[in-house]
Amino acid sequence: MLFVFSFVSIYADSAVFDHNVRGNDISINGSTTPYQTIELPGADIVSASGFAVPPVITLTGIASGSRFAQLSWTATPPPLDGIFYVERDVASSGAWAILKQLPYNAVLQYNDTISSPYCTSTDFSYRIRFEGSVPGDAATSNISDLLLWDQTNPVNVKDIIVSISNSHPLVSWQQVTGDSISGYEINRFNGFSWQPILPAMSSDSSSYLDIAVLDGCDKSYTYEIIVIDQCNNRSVPGYTPKHTIKLDLPPIDECERLAKLSWNAYTLMPGGLGGYRVYREDNGVIVEIANLTDTLLTSYNDDYTFENGHNYIYYVQAYSASGSGISTSCREGSAFTGASIPILIYSTNVSVENNSYIRISYFSSPIKTVKTLILERSDDGITFQAIDSLSVPGDFVPQESFFEDKTADPNSQSYFYRLKTIDYCGTNILISNISRSVYLQCTSSSTQNTIDWNTYQSWLKGVEGYKIYRTVDGQPTAGELLGSVTPVTQSYPDPLTGIDPTRQVCYWVVAAENPGNPYLANATSLSNTCCIVKGATLFMPNAFRPTGINNRFRPVATFVDPQKFKMTLFSRWGQQFFETTDMVNGWDGTINGNIAPHGLYVYIITYTSYGGQVYTQRGTVYVVK
Repeated sequence: MLFVFSFVSIYADSAVFDHNVRGNDISINGSTTPYQTIELPGADIVSASGFAVPPVITLTGIASGSRFAQLSWTATPPPLDGIFYVERDVASSGAWAILKQLPYNAVLQYNDTISSPYCTSTDFSYRIRFEGSVPGDAATSNISDLLLWDQTNPVNVKDIIVSISNSHPLVSWQQVTGDSISGYEINRFNGFSWQPILPAMSSDSSSYLDIAVLDGCDKSYTYEIIVIDQCNNRSVPGYTPKHTIKLDLPPIDECERLAKLSWNAYTLMPGGLGGYRVYREDNGVIVEIANLTDTLLTSYNDDYTFENGHNYIYYVQAYSASGSGISTSCREGSAFTGASIPILIYSTNVSVENNSYIRISYFSSPIKTVKTLILERSDDGITFQAIDSLSVPGDFVPQESFFEDKTADPNSQSYFYRLKTIDYCGTNILISNISRSVYLQCTSSSTQNTIDWNTYQSWLKGVEGYKIYRTVDGQPTAGELLGSVTPVTQSYPDPLTGIDPTRQVCYWVVAAENPGNPYLANATSLSNTCCIVKGATLFMPNAFRPTGINNRFRPVATFVDPQKFKMTLFSRWGQQFFETTDMVNGWDGTINGNIAPHGLYVYIITYTSYGGQVYTQRGTVYVVK
């Protein structure tokens, strides 16, 4: 069974149109269009080819806030093809403007945002118009009237970075688009309130150099950015204001020799804070000296080898983890004028003076760098102890001077010495070379004297050789040169040719350095003086016969002063019966003119060598008849 229907389309403006059916076509307002075939339950398929049914469109408009129109609509029946047109009329002008085109199967919603020039309350009318793909398949919704105006605050800017450029604060940001922006107002915090920087920046601006701040290095400057739209609506910052990095660099301490940098933390870096890079400039050469990835660190100590007269420049960069942003601090400089430090302390020579003490001479460089000089001594060259110090109140020690070690006994041993500097800052800086005095020893035999010594230690150019000097009974006063030996020789024999063995013979050695030492030319070291006097010897027989061939009891002596001899005899019971100072004749074996009875007798002899050494000898003698 075939059914033919007649439809009425109600438009939003309440117009009613008759739909006339002619044969297989449907006439709408004098036009024909193919109809569709509709199959009803239990009925035959209805052919409706050319049958156009315009939808009934119902529009709902809601004012969200004062600036936004939220539009939604329904179309009954839903169209099978075509375009929805969202249209707007302002202040009932009758000029409908198309805002948006949506396909028939789109979400039937649209939001209209009002901006300049609608800055005051304005009537807005909205409607939805539909045009199908088939001619005559068209419809228009009801009209929704809304009262709107632009009183909404613009959005805030993003990615604000505050840095320093040529000592001026530099503020940069990401531009705000699509919100009828007229410009940006930059506010600087003066410690109590926000101070606008006028005039405002244009809408196409993305940075501002605050040249009104002549020295952006004296403190950290804080900024915020207000977005202004064409209706003079202003954004309300909902972010933490940004501030510059204030780098602090106290003068580099002349003794501590550390550049101690510190700065305020940089917060809310776009992309997240990745860390801080620290840079140093010396004579125009810029070097990254630290990359602090621990974002909690806001200080760094630079232990660079600073040089006097150099001006060292530092700056810090906060960088984002994403690499999208960098904030640079001011460049802070410090001229280093620290005290010069010693670079050399050298023991030029160690020598025995007047055969009673040791003099230690030195050279230091550069001049006026050593505040205190410490002398250390050792017996073995390994373990040293301080024995003396040299300082000059309010001044530096002389560049060239000496110590006198009067606690040393140069006639008993050799000593090792070294010097230690203390500079202006009270720091032990340098230790000198180790020097060793020359200790001379002498021995005697029946045919010669022999002297031995240790090598001198140590000269920059090494030992050239040793010269041996001798005096006999103090003559000549300056000594006579016996000979010179190589630096490896440590012994010298003296056969005493033509010398009375009873005379006092004294020796000393002078070590000399090889030429070329820049700190002390012709350096020498004098040893102690060693003297020899042949030792006195005295032999007494243990028995004698007064009536025999050797009928006198007397000594056999060598190097004994006959003027300083005394012999005393005692009986076995301790009674003294004889005494003489005649070393040549001695005792003739008689007591009171009679031959002494045979038996054992006791003697005591005192005598003196030619060198003045006094001896005492006790013994017994047996008298034989």
